[in-house]
Amino acid sequence: MAEFLPSPVGGNPGDLMPVASTTTGEAVFLCIPDNPSSPWRVVVQEFDSPAWTLYEMTFSEWLLAYLKGRDVTLCSRNFAPDGPFFEFLP
Repeated sequence: MAEFLPSPVGGNPGDLMPVASTTTGEAVFLCIPDNPSSPWRVVVQEFDSPAWTLYEMTFSEWLLAYLKGRDVTLCSRNFAPDGPFFEFLP
């Protein structure tokens, strides 16, 4: 579905850089700023359709919103009942 993204995937200014995916299949991209003073933005694309959403926030702001339970993905509404967690690896 990369052909439906608002920008090409790559490493140049204005391109999208893939950084994460969700359990329900959305892909999360960082939009590389056109110049150093411009802010980074987050684009989330749904797995099985051309739908995408632009979030005018940095990745850390987006991730904090996601961890707090805000719906900042397109279809991921099935959060863990006790919230996010981590476990130490053996």
